[in-house]
Amino acid sequence: MEQKGPLDGIKIIDCTHVLSGPFASTLLADLGAEVIKVERMGVGDPIRLSGPPFQNGEGAYFISVNHNKKSICVDLKNPAGIEAVKRLVKGADVFMENFRPGVMDRLGLGYQALLKIKPDLIYSSLTAFGAKGPYRDKAGFELIIQSLTGLVNVTTPPGGEPAKIQVQMVDLCGGMILAYSTLAALYYKQATGQGQRVETSLLESTIMMLANLAGIYFMTGRVPTGLGTRNPQAMPSQAFKTKDSYISVVTASNHWDRFAKAMGHPEWAEDPKLSEASYRVEHYAELEAMITALTTTKTTAEWLVIFDEHSVAASPVNTVEQAFEDPGIQATGMVKKMAHPIAGEITVLDKPWHLSASPGGLKLPPPPLGGHTTEVLLEAGFDQAEIDQLKKSGAVSGK
Repeated sequence: MEQKGPLDGIKIIDCTHVLSGPFASTLLADLGAEVIKVERMGVGDPIRLSGPPFQNGEGAYFISVNHNKKSICVDLKNPAGIEAVKRLVKGADVFMENFRPGVMDRLGLGYQALLKIKPDLIYSSLTAFGAKGPYRDKAGFELIIQSLTGLVNVTTPPGGEPAKIQVQMVDLCGGMILAYSTLAALYYKQATGQGQRVETSLLESTIMMLANLAGIYFMTGRVPTGLGTRNPQAMPSQAFKTKDSYISVVTASNHWDRFAKAMGHPEWAEDPKLSEASYRVEHYAELEAMITALTTTKTTAEWLVIFDEHSVAASPVNTVEQAFEDPGIQATGMVKKMAHPIAGEITVLDKPWHLSASPGGLKLPPPPLGGHTTEVLLEAGFDQAEIDQLKKSGAVSGK
């Protein structure tokens, strides 16, 4: 399974935890970087304890975003532990962390401190609300930031209780932006020899992801709410009730004629009003009722055949279980089996990109807590006597 990636030879000291930061470092690990995950003594990354489910004590949450890494346990409140991390940084290209602003500085692992050790270091930080502003020191969680940025309001059904996007969009987007900007810094370093500080936040990443919703607000001063599956800028573009379930349909503005024919009403394509995308959006409720009256007369399977015949984009509204049984998803080859030293055989998701010359991909299973402590320290130049002393003093632990 091991294949070199474009970041082969890049070493990352990863002090991130929970979801956003570890997702960022996993993306870089999948591209071939060597990632040394620095974990808390005894308990490790808090996400290890998030569950159920667990498999032989190993949690699904942790397993989902921590493959291709080595784990070392360090007591960051022990001066010897801090010095050990600093020695690791000397041989690294990137240092990553997602603690609250100021925490790393107080530990002696802030940007300025590590710059003295490694002048060309790339220091990548992810915080909840950024290093400035009134929320700087607040704890940031998925629901909090989805609520703060208006996402919960947009997804909540009319008159219903608040509803969040269940994919951890805030954390995952924040991780992607951190990985993306770290790659940019690596490119800059390759060109100039200079490292730099890379900073982003969950709040800023989520604001950027508002994209078209922000565009609607900037132009009109308001954003539609309670949308469900509706697209506020296209119609039809939503899930419609069928005879036995629901079907999602999206029609591009220049494909209205295809949809009209698929629905058995080719005359809709000749109607000058209905043919205008803006008219359909402005009269969303009226068209929704008109279309639903027809979609409820056939099953989802029947409509899928019809829409496919007319080249109209449509999909069943799958459960997650059905999604992984879908032939289109199976064809991606992203679902892989790996052997884990504690959990046994595990299933993980492989990288979503394809590089012909340097593919990268799965190399290591999610690491057992402290499973690489001795290995990592030996590779960093520590001798066995030093490692034994560090373990005896409680500065590090693990195999």
